[in-house]
Amino acid sequence: MSNLKSRLLRCNIACILACVSVLAHAASPAAASTASATSAAASAAIAEVLSARPIVGDDPVVIRDALAKHSIHGNAPSLRDRIRALIPSRKTPQERDLTKASLDRELVFVVPIPYGVLYRSQTHVLTINVDLSSEDAPGAILLKKTVTGPDGRGLTVAAEAKAKGYIQQVDLIGLKVDATSKTRIRGHLTLPQSVFSKVDGDFAIALICSLSPPYLNDQSEHSDPTDDEPTDITTRTSFLYTDVHAVWLISPQTGMVLSKNLHLSN
Repeated sequence: MSNLKSRLLRCNIACILACVSVLAHAASPAAASTASATSAAASAAIAEVLSARPIVGDDPVVIRDALAKHSIHGNAPSLRDRIRALIPSRKTPQERDLTKASLDRELVFVVPIPYGVLYRSQTHVLTINVDLSSEDAPGAILLKKTVTGPDGRGLTVAAEAKAKGYIQQVDLIGLKVDATSKTRIRGHLTLPQSVFSKVDGDFAIALICSLSPPYLNDQSEHSDPTDDEPTDITTRTSFLYTDVHAVWLISPQTGMVLSKNLHLSN
Protein backbone atom coordinates (compact mmCIF):
# COMPACT_ATOMS: atom_id res chain seq x y z
CA MET A 1 0.00 0.00 0.00
CA SER A 2 2.88 2.39 0.84
CA ASN A 3 4.42 1.62 -2.55
CA LEU A 4 1.11 2.47 -4.27
CA LYS A 5 0.87 5.78 -2.38
CA SER A 6 4.46 6.61 -3.33
CA ARG A 7 3.77 5.94 -7.01
CA LEU A 8 0.59 8.05 -6.90
CA LEU A 9 2.54 10.92 -5.25
CA ARG A 10 5.19 10.82 -7.98
CA CYS A 11 2.47 10.80 -10.65
CA ASN A 12 0.70 13.76 -9.04
CA ILE A 13 3.98 15.70 -9.00
CA ALA A 14 4.43 14.88 -12.69
CA CYS A 15 0.94 16.27 -13.40
CA ILE A 16 1.71 19.50 -11.53
CA LEU A 17 4.99 19.97 -13.41
CA ALA A 18 3.20 19.33 -16.69
CA CYS A 19 0.58 21.98 -15.92
CA VAL A 20 3.28 24.52 -15.00
CA SER A 21 5.02 23.75 -18.27
CA VAL A 22 1.81 24.39 -20.21
CA LEU A 23 1.32 27.82 -18.61
CA ALA A 24 4.94 28.85 -19.13
CA HIS A 25 5.01 27.98 -22.83
CA ALA A 26 1.42 28.61 -23.90
CA ALA A 27 2.52 31.30 -26.41
CA SER A 28 4.49 28.78 -28.46
CA PRO A 29 2.44 26.19 -30.46
CA ALA A 30 5.35 23.76 -30.50
CA ALA A 31 5.87 24.14 -26.77
CA ALA A 32 2.15 23.74 -26.16
CA SER A 33 2.18 20.51 -28.17
CA THR A 34 5.11 19.20 -26.14
CA ALA A 35 3.40 20.15 -22.89
CA SER A 36 0.23 18.41 -24.00
CA ALA A 37 2.17 15.24 -24.72
CA THR A 38 3.84 15.46 -21.32
CA SER A 39 0.48 15.90 -19.57
CA ALA A 40 -0.95 12.94 -21.46
CA ALA A 41 2.00 10.80 -20.40
CA ALA A 42 1.50 11.80 -16.77
CA SER A 43 -2.22 10.98 -16.98
CA ALA A 44 -1.41 7.60 -18.50
CA ALA A 45 1.01 6.92 -15.64
CA ILE A 46 -1.70 7.70 -13.06
CA ALA A 47 -4.17 5.48 -14.93
CA GLU A 48 -1.62 2.65 -14.86
CA VAL A 49 -1.21 2.99 -11.09
CA LEU A 50 -4.96 3.14 -10.47
CA SER A 51 -5.63 0.15 -12.74
CA ALA A 52 -3.29 -1.91 -10.56
CA ARG A 53 -5.55 -1.56 -7.53
CA PRO A 54 -7.48 -4.72 -6.61
CA ILE A 55 -11.27 -4.55 -6.81
CA VAL A 56 -12.63 -5.14 -3.32
CA GLY A 57 -16.33 -5.92 -3.00
CA ASP A 58 -18.59 -5.77 0.02
CA ASP A 59 -18.02 -8.41 2.68
CA PRO A 60 -21.13 -10.64 2.75
CA VAL A 61 -20.52 -11.39 6.44
CA VAL A 62 -20.64 -7.68 7.30
CA ILE A 63 -23.82 -7.19 5.26
CA ARG A 64 -25.47 -10.27 6.81
CA ASP A 65 -24.55 -9.26 10.34
CA ALA A 66 -25.80 -5.69 9.82
CA LEU A 67 -29.16 -7.01 8.59
CA ALA A 68 -29.39 -9.40 11.53
CA LYS A 69 -28.39 -6.71 14.05
CA HIS A 70 -31.13 -4.36 12.86
CA SER A 71 -33.61 -7.23 12.41
CA ILE A 72 -34.08 -6.29 8.76
CA HIS A 73 -35.87 -9.28 7.32
CA GLY A 74 -39.37 -10.23 6.41
CA ASN A 75 -41.65 -11.81 3.88
CA ALA A 76 -41.78 -11.04 0.19
CA PRO A 77 -43.54 -7.72 -0.48
CA SER A 78 -47.32 -7.79 -0.76
CA LEU A 79 -49.30 -5.86 -3.36
CA ARG A 80 -49.89 -3.15 -0.76
CA ASP A 81 -46.15 -2.92 -0.08
CA ARG A 82 -45.42 -2.56 -3.78
CA ILE A 83 -47.95 0.28 -4.10
CA ARG A 84 -46.51 2.04 -1.02
CA ALA A 85 -43.01 1.71 -2.49
CA LEU A 86 -44.11 3.79 -5.49
CA ILE A 87 -44.66 6.77 -3.18
CA PRO A 88 -41.20 8.29 -2.46
CA SER A 89 -42.14 9.52 1.02
CA ARG A 90 -43.79 6.28 2.12
CA LYS A 91 -40.97 3.94 3.06
CA THR A 92 -41.63 0.63 4.76
CA PRO A 93 -40.14 0.06 8.24
CA GLN A 94 -37.55 -2.25 6.68
CA GLU A 95 -36.54 0.42 4.17
CA ARG A 96 -36.13 2.96 6.96
CA ASP A 97 -33.96 0.44 8.82
CA LEU A 98 -31.85 -0.04 5.68
CA THR A 99 -31.20 3.68 5.65
CA LYS A 100 -30.19 3.67 9.32
CA ALA A 101 -27.82 0.76 8.69
CA SER A 102 -26.34 2.48 5.58
CA LEU A 103 -27.48 -0.43 3.43
CA ASP A 104 -29.79 1.57 1.13
CA ARG A 105 -27.08 1.71 -1.54
CA GLU A 106 -25.59 -0.33 -4.32
CA LEU A 107 -23.59 -3.32 -3.12
CA VAL A 108 -20.84 -5.13 -4.98
CA PHE A 109 -20.19 -8.82 -4.38
CA VAL A 110 -17.12 -10.36 -6.02
CA VAL A 111 -17.32 -14.08 -6.78
CA PRO A 112 -14.13 -15.80 -8.05
CA ILE A 113 -14.54 -18.14 -11.03
CA PRO A 114 -11.60 -20.57 -11.12
CA TYR A 115 -13.25 -22.61 -13.89
CA GLY A 116 -15.72 -22.13 -16.72
CA VAL A 117 -13.61 -19.67 -18.74
CA LEU A 118 -12.08 -20.67 -22.10
CA TYR A 119 -9.84 -18.46 -24.24
CA ARG A 120 -9.18 -19.21 -27.92
CA SER A 121 -5.95 -17.46 -28.88
CA GLN A 122 -6.54 -17.97 -32.62
CA THR A 123 -9.76 -15.93 -32.59
CA HIS A 124 -9.12 -13.92 -29.38
CA VAL A 125 -12.54 -14.96 -28.07
CA LEU A 126 -13.15 -15.53 -24.36
CA THR A 127 -16.11 -17.82 -23.59
CA ILE A 128 -17.76 -17.96 -20.17
CA ASN A 129 -20.02 -20.77 -18.97
CA VAL A 130 -20.08 -20.99 -15.19
CA ASP A 131 -22.60 -21.77 -12.47
CA LEU A 132 -22.07 -19.67 -9.33
CA SER A 133 -24.16 -21.97 -7.12
CA SER A 134 -22.99 -25.05 -5.24
CA GLU A 135 -24.47 -28.15 -3.66
CA ASP A 136 -24.22 -26.35 -0.31
CA ALA A 137 -26.58 -23.60 -1.47
CA PRO A 138 -28.69 -24.86 -4.39
CA GLY A 139 -30.65 -22.16 -6.18
CA ALA A 140 -28.42 -19.41 -4.81
CA ILE A 141 -25.05 -17.87 -5.62
CA LEU A 142 -22.51 -18.98 -3.03
CA LEU A 143 -20.77 -15.88 -1.68
CA LYS A 144 -18.86 -17.40 1.21
CA LYS A 145 -18.34 -20.69 3.01
CA THR A 146 -16.34 -20.91 6.23
CA VAL A 147 -15.69 -24.12 8.17
CA THR A 148 -14.08 -24.04 11.61
CA GLY A 149 -13.22 -27.10 13.69
CA PRO A 150 -11.80 -30.56 12.87
CA ASP A 151 -13.57 -33.30 10.93
CA GLY A 152 -13.66 -36.69 12.68
CA ARG A 153 -14.17 -38.77 9.54
CA GLY A 154 -11.79 -41.72 9.58
CA LEU A 155 -10.44 -40.69 12.99
CA THR A 156 -13.15 -41.64 15.46
CA VAL A 157 -16.60 -43.17 15.84
CA ALA A 158 -19.91 -41.37 16.23
CA ALA A 159 -20.28 -42.11 19.95
CA GLU A 160 -16.93 -40.48 20.81
CA ALA A 161 -16.83 -37.64 18.27
CA LYS A 162 -18.04 -34.82 20.49
CA ALA A 163 -15.99 -35.89 23.50
CA LYS A 164 -12.84 -35.91 21.36
CA GLY A 165 -13.51 -32.41 20.09
CA TYR A 166 -14.69 -33.17 16.58
CA ILE A 167 -17.07 -30.22 16.51
CA GLN A 168 -17.54 -28.01 13.47
CA GLN A 169 -19.19 -24.68 12.78
CA VAL A 170 -20.17 -24.16 9.13
CA ASP A 171 -21.13 -20.68 7.93
CA LEU A 172 -22.74 -20.41 4.48
CA ILE A 173 -23.82 -17.15 2.85
CA GLY A 174 -25.71 -17.25 -0.43
CA LEU A 175 -27.28 -14.67 -2.71
CA LYS A 176 -30.85 -15.00 -3.93
CA VAL A 177 -31.32 -13.01 -7.12
CA ASP A 178 -34.59 -11.27 -8.04
CA ALA A 179 -36.63 -13.92 -6.18
CA THR A 180 -35.46 -16.47 -8.78
CA SER A 181 -32.85 -19.20 -9.03
CA LYS A 182 -30.62 -17.45 -11.55
CA THR A 183 -27.06 -18.56 -10.87
CA ARG A 184 -25.50 -19.32 -14.29
CA ILE A 185 -23.52 -16.96 -16.50
CA ARG A 186 -22.94 -17.54 -20.19
CA GLY A 187 -21.31 -15.19 -22.64
CA HIS A 188 -18.41 -14.47 -24.92
CA LEU A 189 -16.29 -11.45 -25.74
CA THR A 190 -13.31 -10.49 -27.84
CA LEU A 191 -10.18 -10.04 -25.76
CA PRO A 192 -6.74 -9.11 -27.14
CA GLN A 193 -3.94 -11.53 -26.35
CA SER A 194 -2.03 -8.78 -24.53
CA VAL A 195 -4.96 -8.16 -22.16
CA PHE A 196 -5.50 -11.88 -21.54
CA SER A 197 -1.81 -12.25 -20.65
CA LYS A 198 -2.05 -9.44 -18.09
CA VAL A 199 -5.07 -11.08 -16.44
CA ASP A 200 -3.15 -14.37 -16.17
CA GLY A 201 -6.20 -16.53 -15.49
CA ASP A 202 -7.44 -14.30 -12.66
CA PHE A 203 -11.19 -13.94 -13.30
CA ALA A 204 -14.14 -13.07 -11.11
CA ILE A 205 -17.74 -11.94 -11.42
CA ALA A 206 -18.78 -8.62 -9.86
CA LEU A 207 -22.47 -8.44 -9.02
CA ILE A 208 -23.73 -4.88 -8.67
CA CYS A 209 -26.98 -5.08 -6.73
CA SER A 210 -29.24 -3.65 -4.04
CA LEU A 211 -31.04 -5.37 -1.19
CA SER A 212 -34.72 -6.21 -1.67
CA PRO A 213 -37.44 -7.91 0.43
CA PRO A 214 -37.30 -10.20 2.28
CA TYR A 215 -33.66 -9.02 2.63
CA LEU A 216 -32.39 -11.87 4.82
CA ASN A 217 -33.19 -15.47 5.63
CA ASP A 218 -30.97 -16.70 8.44
CA GLN A 219 -31.24 -20.24 9.84
CA SER A 220 -29.13 -22.63 11.90
CA GLU A 221 -29.24 -26.42 11.76
CA HIS A 222 -27.53 -28.95 13.99
CA SER A 223 -26.62 -32.52 13.08
CA ASP A 224 -25.37 -35.07 15.59
CA PRO A 225 -22.42 -37.32 14.72
CA THR A 226 -23.19 -40.41 12.65
CA ASP A 227 -21.13 -43.40 11.60
CA ASP A 228 -20.77 -41.89 8.12
CA GLU A 229 -19.89 -38.43 9.46
CA PRO A 230 -18.55 -38.69 13.03
CA THR A 231 -18.59 -34.93 13.58
CA ASP A 232 -20.91 -32.70 15.58
CA ILE A 233 -21.89 -30.05 13.01
CA THR A 234 -23.80 -26.80 13.37
CA THR A 235 -24.54 -25.10 10.06
CA ARG A 236 -25.65 -21.49 9.74
CA THR A 237 -27.16 -20.78 6.33
CA SER A 238 -27.89 -17.17 5.40
CA PHE A 239 -29.46 -15.92 2.19
CA LEU A 240 -29.26 -12.29 1.10
CA TYR A 241 -32.03 -11.17 -1.27
CA THR A 242 -31.11 -8.63 -3.94
CA ASP A 243 -32.02 -7.07 -7.24
CA VAL A 244 -29.03 -7.36 -9.56
CA HIS A 245 -28.44 -4.28 -11.72
CA ALA A 246 -25.31 -5.37 -13.57
CA VAL A 247 -22.96 -8.33 -13.98
CA TRP A 248 -19.31 -7.59 -14.79
CA LEU A 249 -16.40 -9.85 -15.66
CA ILE A 250 -13.33 -8.53 -13.87
CA SER A 251 -9.79 -9.35 -12.90
CA PRO A 252 -9.89 -8.57 -9.17
CA GLN A 253 -6.12 -8.26 -8.76
CA THR A 254 -5.31 -6.07 -11.76
CA GLY A 255 -8.47 -3.98 -11.42
CA MET A 256 -9.42 -4.55 -15.05
CA VAL A 257 -13.10 -4.64 -16.03
CA LEU A 258 -13.25 -6.99 -19.01
CA SER A 259 -16.98 -6.88 -19.74
CA LYS A 260 -20.08 -5.11 -18.43
CA ASN A 261 -22.52 -6.96 -20.66
CA LEU A 262 -23.03 -10.26 -18.85
CA HIS A 263 -26.33 -11.56 -17.53
CA LEU A 264 -27.56 -14.18 -15.09
CA SER A 265 -29.76 -17.03 -16.29
CA ASN A 266 -31.28 -20.21 -14.91
